[in-house]
Amino acid sequence: MHPETQIKSIADTLLPGFIPKDGQLKEFSFHFTIPPNHSYKVNYKKNQKSEWEFNSYEKVDVSAG
Repeated sequence: MHPETQIKSIADTLLPGFIPKDGQLKEFSFHFTIPPNHSYKVNYKKNQKSEWEFNSYEKVDVSAG
């Protein structure tokens, strides 16, 4: 597992490519993988200034079953 600061940093870097086109949304999430096989779901919420802020994350198990 990676530290939250690293996950947040990566997610913030990827954020511009995932921002929803619907300006009315207040929250959204996306997934990314840190090679070789660590996948995470990150959640963002809009603050009072309508800026997207990192809210939380969870490790996602994507092992082949």
